[in-house]
Amino acid sequence: MTKITPPTMTMSTGSRTLEVDTGELLFPGLVLAFCLFYYWDTRALPELSMLYAGPLLYITIALAVVTVVVQAVSVGDGDDPGGDGGVESAAAAFDPDTDPGADGEAVFTVRSAAVLIALTAVYIVALEPIGFLAATVAFLAATLYLFGERNPLALAGYSLGFAIGVWFVFVQWLMIPL
Repeated sequence: MTKITPPTMTMSTGSRTLEVDTGELLFPGLVLAFCLFYYWDTRALPELSMLYAGPLLYITIALAVVTVVVQAVSVGDGDDPGGDGGVESAAAAFDPDTDPGADGEAVFTVRSAAVLIALTAVYIVALEPIGFLAATVAFLAATLYLFGERNPLALAGYSLGFAIGVWFVFVQWLMIPL
């Protein structure tokens, strides 16, 4: 992995400091840019065609803003030498290159990246023959296991919950078959 780190902007007002990790702004910034493009591209459509796009667009924008606040912004007391009020910022809380997994190894390695690519390829191929729910649950459980989750209840809960949630949103709410 490269050792390039994006800059962290620090602003201080009185006894408070605000740190913004610019690297954590990339993904939510892209989501907001795509939302803006989507809105601009569809604003001239008739009102009935925007029936589901309106609420979904606003929910996506809200989630992107929440992601920015939770992941990239850290507010703390100015008295603290680290400037984070004794609470580690979300960006610095986990470094996948150095933080060990359950067995003491680094969590994200070249091996785990290669296995993730293979799992994704198998998932894409398996979607058609075994269906969305079964393929997604298996893929998510395998991915969670790959990155260190060993609790069977957590594996089943996260995998089933996320897959059923996505299925519900697309099939039941938006009426888009998966």
